[in-house]
Amino acid sequence: MAPVCDLPPHLSRFGLLGMTEDQERWKWCMVSLESVSVEVSIRGFVAQVTANMVYHNTAAHPLQVQAVLPVEEGAAVYHCEAQLDGRTIVTHCMEKKKAEKVYKEALKEGKTALMTREDPDSSDILTLNLGNFPAGTRAKITLCLVMELRVETDGAISFVLPTVLNPRYTPADHPRRQDWDWRREDRGVYVTQPYSMEVKAQVCGSHQISRIVSHTDPLNVTLTDDAMSAQVSQDGGFSCDHDWSMLVYYRSAYRPHLLRETGERSATGIMKDDLLMLNLFPEVPTNTYSSRNEIIFVIDRSGSMHGQKIESARATLLLFLKSLPLGCLFNVVSFGSSFSVLFKKGSRVYSETTLREACQLQAAMKADMGGTEILAPLKDIYDKPPTPGYSRQILLITDGEVSNVDQVRKLVGRHAHETRLFSVGIGHGASTALVCGAARAGRGRSEMVVQQGPLQQKVMGLVTSMVQENIQEVTVACEVEPACRVTLVPKVPPVIFGGQHLILYARVPPATQVKKITVRGQLGASPILNTMEGKHLTVVHDEAKSIHRLAARSQILQWQLDEEEGVAEDMVALSVASGVVCRHTALVGVDQESGKPVPESPCQDPRESDLGYRSRSYSQQQHVLSSSVDVPCSSLQTRSFFSSNQQRPRRCRGLSSAPLQAHTKRAAPRALRTQCCVASSTSSDDDSNSSDEDSNSTDEDKDVLCSNAGAASQPLLGLMEVVNLQQFDGSWKLKDAAHLTAVPLDALSAANPAKGEAAWATALVLVLLERKFGEQREEWELLATKGRAFLVGCGEQPEEMLAKARLTLDSQ
Repeated sequence: MAPVCDLPPHLSRFGLLGMTEDQERWKWCMVSLESVSVEVSIRGFVAQVTANMVYHNTAAHPLQVQAVLPVEEGAAVYHCEAQLDGRTIVTHCMEKKKAEKVYKEALKEGKTALMTREDPDSSDILTLNLGNFPAGTRAKITLCLVMELRVETDGAISFVLPTVLNPRYTPADHPRRQDWDWRREDRGVYVTQPYSMEVKAQVCGSHQISRIVSHTDPLNVTLTDDAMSAQVSQDGGFSCDHDWSMLVYYRSAYRPHLLRETGERSATGIMKDDLLMLNLFPEVPTNTYSSRNEIIFVIDRSGSMHGQKIESARATLLLFLKSLPLGCLFNVVSFGSSFSVLFKKGSRVYSETTLREACQLQAAMKADMGGTEILAPLKDIYDKPPTPGYSRQILLITDGEVSNVDQVRKLVGRHAHETRLFSVGIGHGASTALVCGAARAGRGRSEMVVQQGPLQQKVMGLVTSMVQENIQEVTVACEVEPACRVTLVPKVPPVIFGGQHLILYARVPPATQVKKITVRGQLGASPILNTMEGKHLTVVHDEAKSIHRLAARSQILQWQLDEEEGVAEDMVALSVASGVVCRHTALVGVDQESGKPVPESPCQDPRESDLGYRSRSYSQQQHVLSSSVDVPCSSLQTRSFFSSNQQRPRRCRGLSSAPLQAHTKRAAPRALRTQCCVASSTSSDDDSNSSDEDSNSTDEDKDVLCSNAGAASQPLLGLMEVVNLQQFDGSWKLKDAAHLTAVPLDALSAANPAKGEAAWATALVLVLLERKFGEQREEWELLATKGRAFLVGCGEQPEEMLAKARLTLDSQ
């Protein structure tokens, strides 16, 4: 039996939003979500997801109902069906206006109909409509999608099942703002009962599995004897206040991987050809880092960033500031309802003075700037030309709770030729459409994180990519026999970053043999070359055509960045051929059994029955947070997986610091012990001033984080202390080195072989970083690079100094 989601008693939850005709007027009601079951199949770097949602219409009349569903922006949604009274409604993909006409005509005729569409402004949101939902019946709605899985900074394959959809801030000048500011006095009907949620996963493929863990939920993991496959299930109930996630560690994750998925010979277009999926991890020399960069750190300080989010952003900013290379330009932009710039006249040279000013800002930074008006600060940056001789990079950190995603993405894309943008999404429910879409438009990289430690690690990985020289003139060549045309999908050459997971798709005719794939580029005067021999190719026969649909989704996302005429027609053609829904198409199906004609619902605009993207004042939100379940449903905080649910993520109090264990069954003589940790973070989706709330909160109210070991948080604090004590030029003081290493100052002074104290102190701290924080190397690697450069500038040999520092510390 599926575990039940435990809900705090003060939180109300609802399923489908429904409308019924009552005494010649439409009345709002809620349709219970009874259960959610999700099956996940992971093969290598691809996840196939099937989600089943069971709703129950307890009303005495048929209902016109709607749900808003969060999805990962890159996910290819290709199938939706509903089962009611033993009948199955299967949807088909067609152009959106045609689909909407079919749906409305079916409703007028009294037929039950199902329609699924992508939100026109944000590609990580789906709207599901079920029309003429019969009274007293249950509907089982099934949604199928496929997702790319990329290798994380620490080598993990991350799978995230979105279960939280936060309200999105709507700027005052958004064209649909007036459509969303509508009244809902009679819509305060609630379902307070919990529902069950069960997630089962299978992991298999050609990679041996090292371990499977979760930072959000306890797991049961059963690993086969050869470690080539595993079964994963929940260990206990699921608390629906966070995204469900797990990390799969392969023993050879960085091995190049080439798959060939066979096409459907009777199909047309992309589905007929075979599809190649190439996974590469290009390497570039570490000496290609450039100091001729202008780096602008753009940080979200809106009200929804309060609590753990802003603390993580502050810690990351400090690490970023201390890691900047000498000679670069930098600036810090904070934004909320308005924005402020650290250096008003533009980016300044990284120096001891400018670093001090930036650190003062970092120490005082709070989430106290109101709403999330992200366009204005980006426009201000782009209005100023890049500094001649410097490559301009933007690093954006945000929780992504905005509705004008398309405006942001287009603005970033128009300036990608002169400014690259990198982005980080913080917290559960962050918009992947904004975070990933903006980075793709800006020819940069993105990361999605929910914990402070991984945030710093991933941001520093992004900074490393930012300071690398750009790889130019990228080409992809595929050698096949017999010789024929091979088409890259999408056709735009990929953006390559050293050491980062690169996924390529290509269409090849069925009767061909792949001999070799070559990816070339130019890094300064040095050529970059990566090859994959065809003999390592694995042929896949997949009825779901997962790789085909991922390639189609990748092409659709690329077309969304283009502003050329005719792109919409191309998107519709590809979407219909592949079945992958996009902003110009919809999945629609009709139960052909006739019923009683139903009058038109007043909600012709799908947004009018969507409780999501409302702009609300802070005073309204504060009232909601302190009230009972009788508060208006439009003001509840968080939307949950496939249910239009809204709740405030609950606070986690009094948790033990001991780790939770995931029970691992023995499928063979060797068993895998898997650890996981649970993080319950308090997030407010109120994009307004939260400084009062923060200042009045007690220690008991603050988020509690359970890590994999009781002392897991100590190394993080220690590392930030090391970072904080580093000087502008990359050095450390000897007294600080004594404090950090716990070795008496006089002992270190007596052992000093260097020409000065600073060089000796720097060597000691570099050794400390290697020994104590080796697992966090990605976070301090740029700091160490500055430290080594300082040693060279002092006339010292870094390796000799480090060797002497090791001997000194070993003797203490």
